[in-house]
Amino acid sequence: MRLTPVMLALLLALSPGAVAVQASAPTPTAHGQTVPSQTDAVRALDDGNTTNVMTLGTDPKRVAFDSPSLALGNALTMGHGEFRAELTAKSLEQQLETANSPEQKKQILTRYRYRIENRIISLKAKEQQATQAFSNGTISNSEYVRTLGSIDAEVADIRRLISTMRTRANSVPRFGMETEANTLKGKLVTVEGPIRDRIAATIRGEQSPTRVYVATGENGVVLSAIVNGEYVREIVRTDRRNPAASTKSSKIAARETVINQYPWAFNHSKFSGVDARYGSTHIYQVNLEHEQGELVAYYDGGTRSVFKEIQYKQLNGQTPLPTGPAVGNTSENVTLAVNRTYPGGPLRVKLTNATGDPVQGDVMVAGDSVGRTNADGVLWALSPVNQFRVSATYDFTTVNVTTTPVESTRP
Repeated sequence: MRLTPVMLALLLALSPGAVAVQASAPTPTAHGQTVPSQTDAVRALDDGNTTNVMTLGTDPKRVAFDSPSLALGNALTMGHGEFRAELTAKSLEQQLETANSPEQKKQILTRYRYRIENRIISLKAKEQQATQAFSNGTISNSEYVRTLGSIDAEVADIRRLISTMRTRANSVPRFGMETEANTLKGKLVTVEGPIRDRIAATIRGEQSPTRVYVATGENGVVLSAIVNGEYVREIVRTDRRNPAASTKSSKIAARETVINQYPWAFNHSKFSGVDARYGSTHIYQVNLEHEQGELVAYYDGGTRSVFKEIQYKQLNGQTPLPTGPAVGNTSENVTLAVNRTYPGGPLRVKLTNATGDPVQGDVMVAGDSVGRTNADGVLWALSPVNQFRVSATYDFTTVNVTTTPVESTRP
């Protein structure tokens, strides 16, 4: 087991002798405002200048922000899970070494696969329970976000077990488990993602805290964040995923569905690919690398729908994400401009002086401090779901802008 400095510090802390957030309840929200209605997909900004974005399809039950940080208990739990995974892998190797025949090895590997599958079932149940508890207001924003991060860490442990299983199976004559391994990986798709992975790393102390937007509804979960000058968003639609469906599908069908749902991404793509890498799960992964970033869509061959979407969008560079409609205000020669976006989307804030030159000031969104504008006078934040106020302070002058998100509309 690899012990990072943070994990060592955590272990010492537990040795003998050692001792911001906007949330809304189910519609209407805690502030008495109605959550904007959602449809299956949305034009992120103006028609035709960026990718479409999948929504939950129904009004979110709860929306919140959280900035997860190093968490002692969660970090130790993750470390224990990694240690358990290594022990389990070593146990498999020991059993295979003492097996008397190839048939006995096959039986050992098959039992091992069932154990992994049971862990995946338990992990999915854990996420469903946490999502329901968060939606109902039973657990806090922080607890829910930390739970998603810890689940993602467990997914990484399970992936290591799957790799061990496949590698050991290849050494058994006339026996392979590549399809079984890929099927198990497919069953993990709905409980992993780049933002969840970032949360897990932050909890372990391996990454700096990042503000995360989270929305849950009857049909799934949305997460978004701004990481290193890039907007990242992931959504899982559970109503569009049906593992029991046995409809025949193909890479062509997956590709056509994604092209129809994300025409801009396809028309501006530099690379596109379809992969049926998930065994017998009927999941197809479609990647579109376009001039503003990357889209990863997961297509269910049973429901013939995209059930998971991951978006990466550049906020800087030669081809950044275009800004939304602007709202501005000026006070004592300091001007604040806010480019609106959809709930949880990338909100651009710019601060300038009387001559139009950029200035650096502290910014608050919906009462939460979100950072400071850079040398270009710009700060990217995440948009709240309801009417909100953006405040920026420069040289003892505070400027306010009150605005609302861009409404979701069917493409």
